[in-house]
Amino acid sequence: MKRYLTPAVVLVALVAAGAVLAVTQDAPPQAPPWVGPDGRVDVSKAPDEIEVSGPDGEAVVCANGRRLKVPKELLFGPPSITPAQLRAERPEVPGEDLVWRCGKGRNPHLNPELVPRSQDPLAEGAG
Repeated sequence: MKRYLTPAVVLVALVAAGAVLAVTQDAPPQAPPWVGPDGRVDVSKAPDEIEVSGPDGEAVVCANGRRLKVPKELLFGPPSITPAQLRAERPEVPGEDLVWRCGKGRNPHLNPELVPRSQDPLAEGAG
């Protein structure tokens, strides 16, 4: 009897562990309704403001406790300055990324700013 009890307990434990993994695994996120299957954005269907994530993948939360929202015109519209003006304003650094950060004022979550990652005040090891 003992010889059959141990394999039965192990089998039940493995089935239970498999069931837990099957239930808890996250499904891949679905694309928003304004993003087509080919990855193209239909700006007319996009919300007016979009919450953004930082380099760590977490939502950007401002000092007032609200999530940073970037107007769709800043994300999908034509740039406010030409690439030549941008290069003249900031010396080009290879591999330099820009990150969204909260602006200043009473509603920093509605005043997004693009900051070079090298100057990001929230970067690890900064300050």
